[in-house]
Amino acid sequence: MRADYGLYFLGIICFIIAGLVSLGTVPQYLPEPTTFGATAMTVIFTALGLIFAILGYALRPKPIISILEPSKPSLPPSPPPALPSSEETTAPPLSEPTPPLPPQEETVKPEPEKPKAKARRKRRKKS
Repeated sequence: MRADYGLYFLGIICFIIAGLVSLGTVPQYLPEPTTFGATAMTVIFTALGLIFAILGYALRPKPIISILEPSKPSLPPSPPPALPSSEETTAPPLSEPTPPLPPQEETVKPEPEKPKAKARRKRRKKS
C-alpha cells in the first residue's frame, strides 16, 4: 500500500471525528458541542485531517517523464564523392542570358481625402 493512501485515510477519519464532535450526534461518548472541550477537539481533529491530507498529497508518486534522445543512424559515414579529373570535365555550353525584366511601374494609390476641420467660432468676452 502506498503511503499517500494511508495518509488520505487518516485525514478522512480525522474529518469524520471532527464532524461527529461538532454535530454532537454521539452524546454518550463525546462531549457536548457547546463546551470548550468539544470545540477544542473539533479544531484539533480538523487540523490533523488537513495535515494528513497535505502530507498524503506531498508523498504521492510523481509521474515519470522520460525524455527520449533522438536515435542516431548506425550507418557508417559514406566517403566523399571522388572529384572528376580535369580532362573528363567539360563545361556545358552557356545558354544565352535572359534579358533583365524592366522594372514594374508602381501604381500610386490616391490618398483618401482627410475631412476638413470645422471652423471654430471665436468666443467673445462678456463685458
